[in-house]
Amino acid sequence: MSTHVCLTARALGAKNVFFTELDSRVEESVKGVTDRFGGDFKMSEAKDWRGLVKEWTGDVVHLTMYGEDIDKFFENHSPKDPLIIVGSQKVPREVYDLADYNVAVGSQPHSEVAALAIFMDRFNRSKVPDLTHGKLSVLPSNSGKRVINYDKIPSAEECYTLLSESGMDEALFKHTMAVLQQTLELYEVHGGDLRLLIAGALLHDIGRTVIHGVEHGVEAGNIIREQGWDKELVNIVERHVGGGITKEEALEQVLPAKDYLPETLEEKIICHADNTAGGQGRFEDMIRRTREAGFSASAQRMLKLRDELG
Repeated sequence: MSTHVCLTARALGAKNVFFTELDSRVEESVKGVTDRFGGDFKMSEAKDWRGLVKEWTGDVVHLTMYGEDIDKFFENHSPKDPLIIVGSQKVPREVYDLADYNVAVGSQPHSEVAALAIFMDRFNRSKVPDLTHGKLSVLPSNSGKRVINYDKIPSAEECYTLLSESGMDEALFKHTMAVLQQTLELYEVHGGDLRLLIAGALLHDIGRTVIHGVEHGVEAGNIIREQGWDKELVNIVERHVGGGITKEEALEQVLPAKDYLPETLEEKIICHADNTAGGQGRFEDMIRRTREAGFSASAQRMLKLRDELG
């Protein structure tokens, strides 16, 4: 239960958990999660819990089934730098008197983990803090698992090195920088995984250093696989061409038979940034040329991405 309280506190934005007696097994388990998934989270021992509560400069909030209704509490109060006290049924009576607020998350028996989670959600105004600066990151997905291992996502410096070694010419590099700028602007609006987006923007056209046709997306994927980098990055560069390529269209273009349609937010952002870097006039010209080449469905997908991402 102590481990679950710590993980809940960490995931929802708390910076520290105090124990009257810190179990080394709990400390080791939670530290392992923090090391892998990121966040600035500490565990401390406070044997003199009364002194800690009395000296706390922010608000002291005790979560209990016997307190003020949580909805009314947040209607009337905006706690500042709160020290949140949670515990089992053996919480000393003294805690009720020392706390600035005793808050009830419902009037039915349930766990301190649930009480803490609900309180933190209200305190954060239903916004989950972004802790994605560890070694691993779980990305949103409505199907399947998307876990990024940042050891397999190149830094911007590594991307620039690869571009230089590939012999990318000045015109293509200028376009790449424009796509990166557009990507960062889209990120500010829509979010996504920033490191993955930067790598995708910088490397999306590296296949053009080998071939300039529609095959350049597949070639970029091959180059990134050779580097041993993450499949998420492979998918971004393979799926950025036009408005994406269906399996049927791939067969017509003599590409490996599979769909190359952007699915994730990051894939869509890079695809759209590639289409719109250079301004509205260039985008409209691309739509016209795509239709004239007989790829009306691809042009329609490009317009759909524009409507989705702006």
